[in-house]
Amino acid sequence: MHTADPNVDTRCYEAEPAGHAHDFHQVVLGGEGGTELEVEGHLHRVDAGAGLLIPAGTRHDYRGLGENRQLVVDLPADSVALPAALFERTAGFVIDERLRTRVRPLLGVQGRRVSRPAHWMLAARFADDLAQRLQDGSPARDARPGDARRFPVARIDAWLRAHVGELPTLPALAARFGYGPRRFHDLFAEAFGCPPHRYLTRLRLDAALTLMAEGGHALSDVAAATGFADQSAFTRRFAQRFGVSPGRWPKAGALECVSR
Repeated sequence: MHTADPNVDTRCYEAEPAGHAHDFHQVVLGGEGGTELEVEGHLHRVDAGAGLLIPAGTRHDYRGLGENRQLVVDLPADSVALPAALFERTAGFVIDERLRTRVRPLLGVQGRRVSRPAHWMLAARFADDLAQRLQDGSPARDARPGDARRFPVARIDAWLRAHVGELPTLPALAARFGYGPRRFHDLFAEAFGCPPHRYLTRLRLDAALTLMAEGGHALSDVAAATGFADQSAFTRRFAQRFGVSPGRWPKAGALECVSR
């Protein structure tokens, strides 16, 4: 795996307490049994109905409660497109039936060889699930501390995901949410962790991975559906991010069918 790549795996936590911190964000999604994680003095339980988001660099201690198996998604900061505001603090969230249907089939991936495209495709789909939790007001806030007014992170992210094939200019995007271009750019970069154009590119490439995993789409169609000017522009951006052209990107493999 490349250092900036996401990783999707299942883990069985031992009863003996252990702990660590790491330089990537982590999402633990309850699968089978239970696991306790203590973060900054707060105890969280992860089981079939609950998940936990752990920001990069946050020390967490953990122990398994009997037999257990949880799905763990490791997300380096520059991997899939998610607002940085989502990872401002540790937060638990409810695993509803829609998310559970994604988790269940993946609980057996431990020890199996999973291709790099499969990791990316699965992480991109889980990013959409996490973004939905942001839109629902959990686990991230919809306001930025110290701002003179609330910056609607969730609404902006939801709109961008719903219109990933469009090419809004910065003034048009800022006006849609009631801001001037310069103020919007600065608040966006603070909340999302990068400027609008860079976040949009990452979001479009995430969407392109999903389309490519489905198969049957010409690269020119993928480029058009995800908002790139043409196939050449799409190929250039794809290669810059993943190190290979989209034409040489292998299929995600058998796991793609269980995570749709």
